[in-house]
Amino acid sequence: MIDLELERDVLRKRALGRAPLCEEIFPGVDLGRDLVLADRGNGLDLACVEGVDALGQALAMALTTRLGDDVFNIRFGFDGLNAIADERNPILVRERIRVAIIQVLRKEPRVRRIVDVNLSDDGRLEPPQAGNRELHVRVIFETITGDQTSLTLGKLSPNA
Repeated sequence: MIDLELERDVLRKRALGRAPLCEEIFPGVDLGRDLVLADRGNGLDLACVEGVDALGQALAMALTTRLGDDVFNIRFGFDGLNAIADERNPILVRERIRVAIIQVLRKEPRVRRIVDVNLSDDGRLEPPQAGNRELHVRVIFETITGDQTSLTLGKLSPNA
């Protein structure tokens, strides 16, 4: 007898893909990532993520990479730095960052629908204090497999 739930899980993972695991080197301190090696019993191999985890990792990497920095795909990345550099009004900065996040999500073919983009900086609408560059980002979206999932990028604390 075929287990339908197991079959759905296999199809879901196939549709959402598989990728090498790229863990943050210093979470909360630096955006850098590195490949992870796993012991497979007969030697080391790249550790992988699949399904929703692979999609979440791809989006996290896109949202923490400056647009155009990937020399092999200049359309990859996040254009939020220009919003911060160009705008003086904090409300416009937030809205341009929100638009840049939506653009990243729309480029991803595994995302069917964007449900919510939440930017939280403790409700501040005035310019942040010098040296404070914290913004929490939480996105909720629906995948091509019909699953609704969320991705939270925690704060980055410079000079930690």
